[in-house]
Amino acid sequence: MRIDRLALENPRTQGPGRRVWYERHNPEHPRRVASLFDRAMRGRAPGTPHSAIIVGAGACTEIPLELLARTHSRVVLVDLDALSMERARNELPSALRPRVRAVVADITGGVSGKLSALLGTQPWSDLAGLGPAAVIAGAADCIARCAVPDPPELAAGLGTFGLVASTMTLTQLFSLPLLDVLDVMAVVAPALVGEQDADPRYQAAARDFRRRVALAHLNLLAALLAPGGTGVVATDVTGHLIAPARGPHARADRETLPVLPRDTVDPRAELAARFRVAGPLERWRWLASTPTADRPGREYDVVGAVFQSRASRDAGQSAT
Repeated sequence: MRIDRLALENPRTQGPGRRVWYERHNPEHPRRVASLFDRAMRGRAPGTPHSAIIVGAGACTEIPLELLARTHSRVVLVDLDALSMERARNELPSALRPRVRAVVADITGGVSGKLSALLGTQPWSDLAGLGPAAVIAGAADCIARCAVPDPPELAAGLGTFGLVASTMTLTQLFSLPLLDVLDVMAVVAPALVGEQDADPRYQAAARDFRRRVALAHLNLLAALLAPGGTGVVATDVTGHLIAPARGPHARADRETLPVLPRDTVDPRAELAARFRVAGPLERWRWLASTPTADRPGREYDVVGAVFQSRASRDAGQSAT
């Protein structure tokens, strides 16, 4: 499963080396994320617990972890990648480390494993003998039948927090298991990879799966948020492949692909259905990699928001 490879791949794209890379190539990205956290901390209601949880923390690359540890009595990092969270904690001054706890957990509630188990039950050889449509239908059936815990359960006893955050995590939660499906198809019917996007049943199953996983994640944030608390969410919504400017792969245009289509999840509408959204969504570009002579670069349109619990609005109305 793709999710099992993250711990090996994350050191290349996360941590202190990545922060140095951002300073050179994309300083706006960590600055905009830090600004969301600043707004969230200033927007909490009086008396809200000074505790914070980062869901999908990884190495906290763009997250102002030291600031959070200085201003909160308890900071919980949640991710499957234990080593990255430990590295992030060890970057802190020794006096702040006891305030930060790492919890190893699959924040989807095991969706990749559930989908992998369904894929393992399909008679792929028989389906391949029936033709391309049968293989694609078998893949779509697995996606449609995959259970998505809503909200996912994390470690017992975590409680609720005055600040909850999810940054650059949301689309990974559904894209990795869907890539697992393509990996299986590449083995059993390699000629079909890419053809599934033209199949209406596969399209519908994948769109519904993305929506179920994304909304379960937002519901998890809501379940973790204490009354009067605030939250931060930032996610990529559109991806761009940047072709090299020179060499055999040079192109004048760029390929664009929605990674969080509006017909799947409308971030503003879904946040407003669960929280009080503080101001308009912020938008910026996230440069993930620069192009080389033989490999395109990757850039994403990002939306970010600060939100408050419904209790924050109710308390404000009661006070007026």
